[in-house]
Amino acid sequence: MGGKMMSKGNFQVKKHIMTGISYMIPVVVAGGILPALAKAFGGYDIADKIKPGATPWSNLDAFSWTGFWWGVNQIGTYAMMFAVAVVAAGTAYSIAGRPGIAPGLALGYVASDTKAGFIGGLILAFAVGYFVNWMKKWKVPSWMAGLMPVLIIPVVTSLVVGMLFIVFLSKPLAFIMTAFQNWIISLNGGSKAIMGGVIGACMGFDLGGPLNKTASLAANALGADGIFAPWAAKIIGGMTPPIGAFIAVMLAKKKFSPELRETAKTALPMGLCFITEGSLPFAAADPLQFIVSSVCGSATAGAIALGLGCESVAAHGGVFVIPMMTHPLWFIVALIIGSLITGVMYAVLKRPDVVVEEDETEEDEANIDFDIEVQ
Repeated sequence: MGGKMMSKGNFQVKKHIMTGISYMIPVVVAGGILPALAKAFGGYDIADKIKPGATPWSNLDAFSWTGFWWGVNQIGTYAMMFAVAVVAAGTAYSIAGRPGIAPGLALGYVASDTKAGFIGGLILAFAVGYFVNWMKKWKVPSWMAGLMPVLIIPVVTSLVVGMLFIVFLSKPLAFIMTAFQNWIISLNGGSKAIMGGVIGACMGFDLGGPLNKTASLAANALGADGIFAPWAAKIIGGMTPPIGAFIAVMLAKKKFSPELRETAKTALPMGLCFITEGSLPFAAADPLQFIVSSVCGSATAGAIALGLGCESVAAHGGVFVIPMMTHPLWFIVALIIGSLITGVMYAVLKRPDVVVEEDETEEDEANIDFDIEVQ
């Protein structure tokens, strides 16, 4: 009985996370593909070609070639900035209904802005969802009941959960990530293959979370100093996980649910465009199996790429910036090897989703009115 209750609890957690991810995926698709297109047609340094005035848009001539693609890049950049906020809002909505959306959105952006990333956003989303559900049980006067979902719950939840996060978690997380970032930068004086392996492993570990973003920031800092090899490791480490997920589904289709098979169709182009978040549904479904596979593939790809002298003059862009790299053919070889390692390992380690699908059917039948509770 206890095992069954635990299984249902695990299912609910996964259900909430997958709901949030389902809302986030279209955002990261737009946020990844638009800048990739902008770099392909406007140049790898398109983001720096328009100098901001009073606002980032002040000096924009949208009818010029450069101005047009700069605008496209900026739209995609803004979309990606809201990815964590959207996944937090979607997850909080799955837990608590509509009153969870506003605080989930606001605090998800806080998680992103404080570098807590995807993991921080999920932590805040669950805190928001359960806090909102607790507030729903409050006995309030009839005149206040109508204000609860639109005023009192969003304000109190944002205030309490948000400030608890800022006071107790944001600074320790920032301190740890800064120290980790400085360590990665210090690797530049040693073996390029080791640095590439470390950056790749971080990119493949939490797939857009704190370690991923910290490695990315370390690579950006080195790139700003004219050291371009880390950018190649960053790009290849972020491309490998979603491509590897696609390969795994192709190798072992019967192990995957219909939803994940469909997700794999978008994971491939997202990976090619350097949108690591395309692999998040697989990480949510099989955290241990996928992350182990992803880290091995991304670390190998990063080590091979930098060991063979690959460098990238662009920090983003996926396949669109490969022609501009040093030793682009070796980069492609490293990408293929790393993706195959991730895909084969995940296909072997993956447990079939048959039981999960049955649980979902039972759970859906038991909670058929889940979305029409009093909000």
